[in-house]
Amino acid sequence: MGRRTELAVLHDLISAAGPEAPGVVEIVGDPGIGKTRLLTEWADLAARSGWLVLSGRAAEFEQQVPFGVFGAALEDHPGLTGGNGPTGLAELDVSDLRLLRSVFPVLPAPPDEAPVQAVTAERYRLHRAVRTLLEVLSRQSGLLLVLDDLHWADIASTELVEYLLRHPPRGRLLLAVAHRRRQTSARLRHALARAVHSGMVERMELGPLTPADVDELLPADADPTRRRRLYEASGGNPLYLQALAAPSAGGDEQDPGPRPVDARGHVPEPVRAALVAELDALAPRTLLVAQACAVAGDQVGVGLVARTAGLDVDAVVGLLDELVRHDVVRPAATGGRFEFRHPLVRRVAYDTAGAGWRVAAHTRAAAALHETGAPAAELAHHVERSAERGDARGVEVLREAAAATLHQSPATAVHWLRAALRLVPDGPDWLPARLDLLGLQAQAYGLIGQFRDSRGALHELRRLLPAELTEQQARIIAFCAMVEHRLGRHAEARAQLLAGLAALPDEESPAGLALKIGLATGVARRLDPVLDRDWPAEALTTARRLADRAALACTLAIAVVARHTRGLVDEETVALLDEAAALADTLPDGELARLVETLVWLGWAEVCQERLDDGVRHMLRGLDIARAAGQSHLVNFLHGNLGIVHILRGDLERAAGHLDDELDAVLLTGSEALHGPALRNQCWLAISAGDTENALRLAKEALACAEGGGSPDVRLATGLLGIAHLFADDPATCVDLMMTAAGGDPELRAVDPLERTAWHEALAAAEAALGHLDKATAWADRAFAHAAGLPRRTGVAHLARAHALLPGDPARAAAEALRSAELLLAAGDRLMAARAHAVAAVALAADSRPDAAREQFAESTALLQACGAQRHKETALREQRRMNARQPRRSGSRREPADGGTPTDTELTPRERQVAELAARGLTNREIGRALYISPRTVNVHLSRVFAKLGVSRRAALAGRLPPAPDDN
Repeated sequence: MGRRTELAVLHDLISAAGPEAPGVVEIVGDPGIGKTRLLTEWADLAARSGWLVLSGRAAEFEQQVPFGVFGAALEDHPGLTGGNGPTGLAELDVSDLRLLRSVFPVLPAPPDEAPVQAVTAERYRLHRAVRTLLEVLSRQSGLLLVLDDLHWADIASTELVEYLLRHPPRGRLLLAVAHRRRQTSARLRHALARAVHSGMVERMELGPLTPADVDELLPADADPTRRRRLYEASGGNPLYLQALAAPSAGGDEQDPGPRPVDARGHVPEPVRAALVAELDALAPRTLLVAQACAVAGDQVGVGLVARTAGLDVDAVVGLLDELVRHDVVRPAATGGRFEFRHPLVRRVAYDTAGAGWRVAAHTRAAAALHETGAPAAELAHHVERSAERGDARGVEVLREAAAATLHQSPATAVHWLRAALRLVPDGPDWLPARLDLLGLQAQAYGLIGQFRDSRGALHELRRLLPAELTEQQARIIAFCAMVEHRLGRHAEARAQLLAGLAALPDEESPAGLALKIGLATGVARRLDPVLDRDWPAEALTTARRLADRAALACTLAIAVVARHTRGLVDEETVALLDEAAALADTLPDGELARLVETLVWLGWAEVCQERLDDGVRHMLRGLDIARAAGQSHLVNFLHGNLGIVHILRGDLERAAGHLDDELDAVLLTGSEALHGPALRNQCWLAISAGDTENALRLAKEALACAEGGGSPDVRLATGLLGIAHLFADDPATCVDLMMTAAGGDPELRAVDPLERTAWHEALAAAEAALGHLDKATAWADRAFAHAAGLPRRTGVAHLARAHALLPGDPARAAAEALRSAELLLAAGDRLMAARAHAVAAVALAADSRPDAAREQFAESTALLQACGAQRHKETALREQRRMNARQPRRSGSRREPADGGTPTDTELTPRERQVAELAARGLTNREIGRALYISPRTVNVHLSRVFAKLGVSRRAALAGRLPPAPDDN
């Protein structure tokens, strides 16, 4: 009634849905406005059209059940339990099905029930498996997935919806979601708003019915005055209208007047009173069963209702029939269960029960569920509402529920741990339980990015932990320092580690080693500006003395990275790295599991030393161990490092996979401190692929995340934004930003040793483009000094020198670029080798050697094609076409006008010369436009002609290629 327009839109979506056109419909409105009714109508329409329909609804009292709304949707389709039949689940990868079964037991079991690794920080792997499942289910006839009442969705379901909005499933699939905006989490609202803005989501906001619609709903013989009063009181809300119009509501005797829904989504008091009157009209025992249903759950069976009510099953069966007759509850789609006709009715039934009776009812419900073997996560809701302080069994259930949900939904685990801690009394007998819960809570807080709360739990843990337990105290301090670093509080992290070390009776103990590793980590990550002691060396010495093999491998690797940071790449550095690698390879996974950081540092040390294959091998091993050990705080770092290594190897597809995993893992934490580096890595990928526009956007987003953190992230993000501007043909801004980021330090000591090489090359190219050849040469010289004989770094240094030489000496520039390409290919860096071949080609063309230039263009484009850098390839091909278009004219020649006045097609016009001269000075298109009173687009047109006539592709070469200005005399 009154929703014909919305139904027409939904009908069109069903008709138009195609294999490559997934869609989402968002239905928004107040309680009782008709969201569920509209979804039901649409589901019926889809089913009649032959679609598979899965429908789930979140419940107000079960908001801590992970993936509850998705689980309800899967349970809604009995065919899923039928093995590999028409649903096509045989197409699922066994590992995906195993992962899905760990959360949705309704799915058929895979051939083997091997244990599933924890996915705590990689919950996107589960999300990806759900996405694949939806794609499989949609293949035969199309799939409509209905998710209702998402304002009550648990955190895990919310994360999954966000993932599906970012990575929409492919196929003939439609997702319909309904929620009350004012009660929906800000996180989900923002995700949906972004999707609406992108055009992926069709939003429908349901408003009140019109008076004409209401006339059709009410009996034909209803008094006109009563119709008007009911419409005004209900505000056109169909649920409120039905409640107020019911005989038990006393609609003829009262004139409540209009009451809009308040900001919290609460219903008007007259409507609530009408629903209370409806329940009060029931017989006492019938009302008792309704209240037991409200306590027991969203969809409940007869047995659980009977135990909750404290009645016999036979009696409850008849009373449920009575509730069905009164339309208080209805049979659920899942056989043998019952649900309220509307969540508001359940809410009112729950509230009308006595507070003391509810406590006893929850206790009975928990006992009944425990007897049936229900998991702790299902009991926890009832325990939370009934257990008293000091209830050991209640604490145990809540702790089990937290542990069970930690890897799937750490936010839910936080909720259960808070509830458990409220039940723990003070006193020494309960101290072990409190310490255990605080440790889990600190971990769970960290997994959802609430680092301040994690720090608070750790501080409380330290306060309660006996002082004589020095090793445990040291581990907690080291963990707390890591959290402080995540918060950008690097001085505080260092102070805590130093204070902990000073409090130890023996700095050379295992506790002292743990704290020294924390201090050494700060040095290697360039987070500790106070280098009064060589912490990497001290940690290494202590590890050797204690003969702790895992710690020794870790400190050796940290020492190597720290030496690279200081530019110490010598025989001692190589010897330390060889020792670390050999030791790590002899250690079993179990021994490394307590210090997985070893493989993170070792892999990165090998990348710094240009042992890329070994670095990938060790980081992949670290990823496997971290997953098995549940040390998820390292997962995003490993994915990020692996992505960067694959960029260096020119495997952009594999790099994108790891960097997308890193970003998805970081987004699940909600941490700005982790989001910035992940965006920076995405920017490197965009630069490597030649996607300049995206690179600029990502660099700006990374800088916005990093600002205010007081860490190297700000400097690195600023410098990367400069490099992105270089590829956008804006060398002046590039130099500006990169030197600001370096703090004026020409040695770039604040920059990671691996990134430092890229900075040298970018600054050399930018200064050459601006005509500052002395500065470009200086940056090339620094690149050689930093290279320390390593092949890749040396190859990049030769490329930097080629940039500096190109404007004035193209022959030498070509030789430098060719040497660069040779070294880079030998080092495995195909992308930079492709760039070196392209620079060689430009230099050879400028040196009037077009055939040799064509060979270099061919080498460059072949490498770029193999790497997947399509946009860079297109740029190289355009440059080659420009070179070909200039033949047979000798490169650098200038044909004079035949009559002394009219320019030829290869001579610059006066306006083109003006534009070229300003561009050579480093002005942007916008600045040139302002100076010459022309639009930036016109500037771009002139520059494209200038590039074609002079045989260059970038501003970098303009200064050296401009012919002498005509003599006005």
